[in-house]
Amino acid sequence: MMASLLLTLFTSFSLSLLNPWAQAKPATPSTNVKAAGKTEMALLKLVDNKYQKDHGIHLKLKKTVKLGLLGSSKDSEGEAWLNKGLMRLEIQKPESSKMITTDKYLWIENAPPEGFKDVKTQVMRAPLNTERAKSQGLIQLLTRGGVLKYFKVSGVQRVDDHIIYFLQPNNQALEFKRAQIQVSPQNKTIEELKYWDQMDNETTYSFVSSAFNQKLDTKTFEYTPPADAEVITY
Repeated sequence: MMASLLLTLFTSFSLSLLNPWAQAKPATPSTNVKAAGKTEMALLKLVDNKYQKDHGIHLKLKKTVKLGLLGSSKDSEGEAWLNKGLMRLEIQKPESSKMITTDKYLWIENAPPEGFKDVKTQVMRAPLNTERAKSQGLIQLLTRGGVLKYFKVSGVQRVDDHIIYFLQPNNQALEFKRAQIQVSPQNKTIEELKYWDQMDNETTYSFVSSAFNQKLDTKTFEYTPPADAEVITY
């Protein structure tokens, strides 16, 4: 019974950190935020098209989750691979987790924390056309239609040599309410993705490096759950 309880708590906590479609708290007011002009929108469209057309994308990233209720933060590192709507995101340290989109399913794998020997690896599977799947892969949207397919720009802010775009989802039925992306006008790349959930948790993906038109093995986007994993299907 204790193992079952720990399993439930671990699954709920792990999946909540991977959910980018959740209630956000209002942005901090800034006098530098303004409506997006033609120049900013042209840049965003150019960057959006780059992620759609330049297949074989490899990203090295850092992830930071700030827990609103606990007032603490957690840092992790990993990599992501994107290709024609497919995605593989691996958080490698300090704890292991994976998110993979194949041609049919979204898979999320969470290994148990160290010391929890009786807790099995948790795997979630959801068909790509379900709301559950659509609510998880913020990074995968970069190659599944792009930012402008799913979001509208509510404002922009210039910070040094970067532009921050404030985003609202086009589909208000989604739980997610707000996100931000930071773009480099010089490199025509997205440098950072940030979103908030309904528990005031703030999640940031900072892309340390971005490589385009890479030759990726098709097996990168294949997935088979571990033999002893507990698989939850939605």
